[in-house]
Amino acid sequence: MKKLNAPRNRILGSLPPAELHAFGSTLISVDLQFGRIIYRPGQVIDTIYFPDQAVISFQGSTGDGGSVEVWSVGHEGLAGMSGILSMSSPFSAYVQIPGRAWAVQRSHLLNHFDRAERLHDSILRYYQCLLIQASQLGVCNNAHAVEQRFSRWLLMLQDRSGASSLNLTQESIAGALGTRRATISVAAAALQNAKLISYTPGSITINSRRGLQAATCHCYKFIKAHFDAA
Repeated sequence: MKKLNAPRNRILGSLPPAELHAFGSTLISVDLQFGRIIYRPGQVIDTIYFPDQAVISFQGSTGDGGSVEVWSVGHEGLAGMSGILSMSSPFSAYVQIPGRAWAVQRSHLLNHFDRAERLHDSILRYYQCLLIQASQLGVCNNAHAVEQRFSRWLLMLQDRSGASSLNLTQESIAGALGTRRATISVAAAALQNAKLISYTPGSITINSRRGLQAATCHCYKFIKAHFDAA
């Protein structure tokens, strides 16, 4: 078990030393591998994750075999909010970017959530941001072009992973954005021709963050502003 010392996770990092020590004793460090299924629809949630490096994508079914990302979670929050509220997951969730996370049993979290003031307040602030993210992604997926959505998605992944080079398959990108792989190929080629990214099958390198910010819709700044203010 790795020692919980200066966690990158913003919720854990917001806790005063006494709360962090008490709650940290219930956490276990886990290395989440790419593609690992964290939750399935209807699954009772008994483990909740606070990512440090990993990014976890929650995806909803389109009803025809497809999927679309309804929200994602990185070091700014926690995965398994439904476990705090109702115990079961409404969506599937898988590891989009591998890395470390802190895992805790639901019962332990609820015990500290009821007693620890800062943990309680930090989780509620995050929940507000999560609702904003999910709602705005619904607007974005309905109203904006795929290149704008792709740019927004890449920027959010970079914010959470801290990396400019991302190992991403066309299949995982298409699943997150709710579109076809061929559409992703066209969008990636356009961004590469503009020298904003370098794209090869299975890998994307962000060359110009400023360029992606100019290419995306306002949804990126809107979502980021709320997380930054939380």
